[in-house]
Amino acid sequence: MSGTFGEGMEGRAGLSDRIFCMDCMDLFPQIPDGYVSMILSDPPYGISYQNHFTRTRHQVLDGDGGMDYGLLARESYRILRDNSHAYFFTRFDCYPYHYECLRQAGFTIKNCMVVEKGTIGGIGDLKGSYANNAEWVIFCQKGRRVFNHTALLPNRKRAGDRIHAGEGPGRRYKTRFNACWFGPEYPKATYNSAWQKQNGIYHPTVKNVEFLSWLVQISSHPGELVFDGFMGTGSTALAAASTGRRYLGAEINPRYYETAVRRIAEARHGGQPKGT
Repeated sequence: MSGTFGEGMEGRAGLSDRIFCMDCMDLFPQIPDGYVSMILSDPPYGISYQNHFTRTRHQVLDGDGGMDYGLLARESYRILRDNSHAYFFTRFDCYPYHYECLRQAGFTIKNCMVVEKGTIGGIGDLKGSYANNAEWVIFCQKGRRVFNHTALLPNRKRAGDRIHAGEGPGRRYKTRFNACWFGPEYPKATYNSAWQKQNGIYHPTVKNVEFLSWLVQISSHPGELVFDGFMGTGSTALAAASTGRRYLGAEINPRYYETAVRRIAEARHGGQPKGT
């Protein structure tokens, strides 16, 4: 169920499987301490993002004119349950500041993941800088939580093969992933412009639901609550729902919010939602 805050709310029961059309900074005070089990979010970077590889210019994302990232980090830490994982998308030039804000909020920064995009993008000097073909994601923890055992990525060795002499049989699926996700065995972080046109979904940084679902499966259990304060067109909600998790979040832009609502409704009515 989606809607503006206060619509159909019944105490904490309303803070589950909901996207609110509002600024997440206004939603945070309504969320109790330790309420969510995982955070997976792509906050604005304050860079006034524009895609230079499409004839149709996306509007500047809300929040890219500036936001209090320190407050975002502190509130994210507060609402996250102890011994849980959080993922925050970032950019190479914003990474030091975002890292420090998250560290000061109390998070333990474990890795900066680098994940291949579904398309090549760029901003600024298109002739004098390297094209951006990867997303950066800060992976951090509140306390410590071990990764789930999943069936996402098979080991190259066959099940039953011994990895080293004297050790037990090798696991069939990987239990530890690389920090860099490139190549055909990993899902791409984003969709390309051709996919957006085909599916009628237009957003400058729309994330691949399959990629997000991998992170959700690695870092949460079925039934747990995944939070995204910048839902965009709803990819995090779809990733959570498709893997048996619950979701909660906000999207300030009414047009993107309506797209998220439509995609979730398509999934709930048994069809294949656009964007998976």
